[in-house]
Amino acid sequence: MKRSRIFVLITSLFLLASTACAQRLNVGITFQYLILKQVKIDTDIIKGSQSSSLYYVTNNRWKFFSAGQSIIIGTVMQLDYKKSYIVFEPSFDLNTYNYTVDYPTAPDHNERLNFQTVFLQVDLPLYVGYQFGATNLLRYSVFAGGILVLPYGLNYALQSKESVNPQERYFNARDMEDIIYNQKKYMNTLVGFCLHYANLGKVDLRFQHRIGSPGEQYQASFNSIGFGITYYLPVNLRKKKIYYEN
Repeated sequence: MKRSRIFVLITSLFLLASTACAQRLNVGITFQYLILKQVKIDTDIIKGSQSSSLYYVTNNRWKFFSAGQSIIIGTVMQLDYKKSYIVFEPSFDLNTYNYTVDYPTAPDHNERLNFQTVFLQVDLPLYVGYQFGATNLLRYSVFAGGILVLPYGLNYALQSKESVNPQERYFNARDMEDIIYNQKKYMNTLVGFCLHYANLGKVDLRFQHRIGSPGEQYQASFNSIGFGITYYLPVNLRKKKIYYEN
């Protein structure tokens, strides 16, 4: 994928150039939890990728928890220069998605199905930020960048909400493969708002959007909102006095 190669090249060059002129280099650990998600497929009917079943798309809304969650733990390298900063956050991500569709079993009745996917993946975010409202104790900032996502583990399941006589023989647990998931690497965009607390750490609110769709037959989009908590280790590898005011 040319896009991922370009991202890696830009990341390497950017980090080398930033390290040379950085006034402070902080390293630390980060925990992120994405709890508000949206999976949207731009069609009314989906044909299963592993069967001939047809599914009705009934719910593309944003959902708390029920559309999936992401638990992310990783490391942080942040380079500061005056009011600007650049962050590289290699992380491990447990990323889950739940997508609900309807399967017609009678002219006046549909069976509700929940396709569940669990990813183990490595996330490589790179983003830049700008700080404002700076004091010795608190600083605020906005940031934006990209994330290269490298899936390396996948588990999938299918759950019917029909308590009596679910029509399991008509569909396949992998029917959403290449529709809402596959194991190919991809890119996310990232924007957020951050509160920095002295040089101890930061708390941020972040939004992620996947670039492109897993498959070509249906256009699927993925959006996530969550928060991140970062703690800087008491090690400053490169320290100069920073003036936050203009």
